[in-house]
Amino acid sequence: METATGCIEIQFVPANEFGVLDHVVKLADGQSIRNSMRVVPNGDGSEVMFTLLQLPEMNERQFVKDVAMVETDLLTLKDVLEGGESVD
Repeated sequence: METATGCIEIQFVPANEFGVLDHVVKLADGQSIRNSMRVVPNGDGSEVMFTLLQLPEMNERQFVKDVAMVETDLLTLKDVLEGGESVD
């Protein structure tokens, strides 16, 4: 996948019935970052939960930037799932 910071690879855990969408993101510099993500039922819909950790080498500014990127991604996912935006 091409991003503003370069080409990355994303590998998800195998499909499962528990809503676990954990994945590893491999950055252009070779660094691999594990991410925890879950989808849980909630009434007629569901909730997506993403755990974002501040890595030891991340300063506060980098972490805030990471938070903003994840928030943008989650809002895009919400739009797509609710029938608004399409992903190319």
